[in-house]
Amino acid sequence: MRKHFLSFLLLILFLLACQVSEEEKIYQIMNRRQEALQKRDLSLYLSCISKDYQDKEEDVNRLEKRIDGYFKTFDRISYSSWDRSVQIDGETATVIQQFHLEVEKGEKKNRLEVGKEEKKYRYSGKEALFLKKEGREWRIIKGL
Repeated sequence: MRKHFLSFLLLILFLLACQVSEEEKIYQIMNRRQEALQKRDLSLYLSCISKDYQDKEEDVNRLEKRIDGYFKTFDRISYSSWDRSVQIDGETATVIQQFHLEVEKGEKKNRLEVGKEEKKYRYSGKEALFLKKEGREWRIIKGL
């Protein structure tokens, strides 16, 4: 009887360890996305996105063009997120988090530089991202 209980307990602990591991993989994808935004690295950003991405009328190709446009338009992108919650349901997951995005266009090298206007835009809010497990990796499928 005691052996069966220990076996059952070990099985439960193993399953819980797997769940934490999947949550950590999702955190890694969210951190990679943040790094890609700040570096304005399109290929790194796209490594977080599923080929099956679809949100309203935007598929992965339209998303790629939109993000590439942001990276070409803005000289600096700063993105941070916090208060993140992750809900895993089998092969899908939902991430809800607070975020702050600041973009800057035009850089003045000094106060005397003429003709170059600096513009900053700030956005803050809550975002919901939906992910799907593809093989061993999690990818964003909706919510950008």
